[in-house]
Amino acid sequence: GKIVAFLSYFTIMLHAVMAINRIFVVCSKAIASAVRIEEVLEVPEDLGEVSIAAAETRNHIEFDHVSFSYSEEPCITDISFSLKRGESLGIIGSTGSGKTTLINLLMRFYDVKEGSIRIDGQDVRSFPKKELRRKFGVVFQNDVLFADTVAENIRLGREIPDETLWEAAKHAQAASFLDQLDGRLGFKLAIKGSNLSGGQKQRLLITRALAGKPEILVLDDSSSALDYKTDANLRKAIHGNYEGTTAIIIAQRISSVRKLDHILVIEDGQLAGYGTHEELLKNSEVYQEIYQSQTMA
Repeated sequence: GKIVAFLSYFTIMLHAVMAINRIFVVCSKAIASAVRIEEVLEVPEDLGEVSIAAAETRNHIEFDHVSFSYSEEPCITDISFSLKRGESLGIIGSTGSGKTTLINLLMRFYDVKEGSIRIDGQDVRSFPKKELRRKFGVVFQNDVLFADTVAENIRLGREIPDETLWEAAKHAQAASFLDQLDGRLGFKLAIKGSNLSGGQKQRLLITRALAGKPEILVLDDSSSALDYKTDANLRKAIHGNYEGTTAIIIAQRISSVRKLDHILVIEDGQLAGYGTHEELLKNSEVYQEIYQSQTMA
């Protein structure tokens, strides 16, 4: 009996010691992670506000001889164009040509190396960051859906009534599938929205961008998973219901941008064409090649 009692007490003590050991292991990992996170949090802002006089202009967005590079190799070279408020711009080009970089510069995730970017005549470098970013409703290629309700994924911390959410969902062509979900706006998404299809996720992300009624709407290849009919209905809804919003649409398919006010063709970071669909078919070889490859496919 004494041997059994000894083994029982020894086992209990052994489990306790092993539990303490696991706690020390977890604590050491947590401390190492906390140190790395603290280093990130304490990194000073490298893009402060710059005092630059505003210029008189009728344009809403202006790129004036903009050049930029992530390293020594130039990424954007001498890009110039302008948009009036409420106009739409399509950006098209091959993978890695610099399309998304233009948006990163417009939203001032990076500063230009040469030239300037202005919104309503004011250089983006002179805006407080929060004020600048509030102007945008953006859907990037790698945007994330969280493990929360549909409504909270659209709101993203903003105070937006359900009526506005549904209105944005209708314009984004998302209302039809949201109606079929159990709980509709209260439906709980899985991590990264894995319980939705690719097209449903894209429409939900577009709903998020439209719900804030942005001054500038940016869709970065955000309709690639949509069929042609849904994509066309989406563009029609945006054009008809957001007349005061300046829209910038990055796309791979010419069908997604051909009816926009302007189309910018970019190739290896350089402007390879700018105009309407009809104008570019006449004077841009790069656009002609893209058009022919897609119509013959």
